[in-house]
Amino acid sequence: MKESKLITLDKTYLKEKFVEYNQLYFNNSLPKVPIFSIVNTPHLAGQYCARWGKKNGVLQIIRHEIQIDENILWTEEKLRSVLVHEMIHYYVETKKKKPKRDGDFQHWGLFWVMKTKLNWKYNLHIKNRATESQFRGERREAKGERLKARG
Repeated sequence: MKESKLITLDKTYLKEKFVEYNQLYFNNSLPKVPIFSIVNTPHLAGQYCARWGKKNGVLQIIRHEIQIDENILWTEEKLRSVLVHEMIHYYVETKKKKPKRDGDFQHWGLFWVMKTKLNWKYNLHIKNRATESQFRGERREAKGERLKARG
């Protein structure tokens, strides 16, 4: 089995991958590159956040953000799976007319349809949820590597 090369996350790299994946998998339908944050989250590999507000009197999304956990030993394949997962949330949210927490935002409805289509068409391995247990050992190892690098 081919061993995957580890990658180092930074916001520039995440933006480049977003642009690439938007073109490859979403036909450039996501309106703009979101804000990226590299965060320390104990239970999530990634998270999409939308902030709604009024602009010129019209209720709309005024901020998109994708957060990626720094405590994972990232490979290109893992990052693609998690980032495309969050991009599906972004896609679903941009199709709404008003903010609401519903099954579509989570992992049903349009999210499920998009995930299934992309997995089938491009042989991606997008899951409904990247659980802590999938990355538990990696998180400890990645954190140790970061601490060693800081001296």
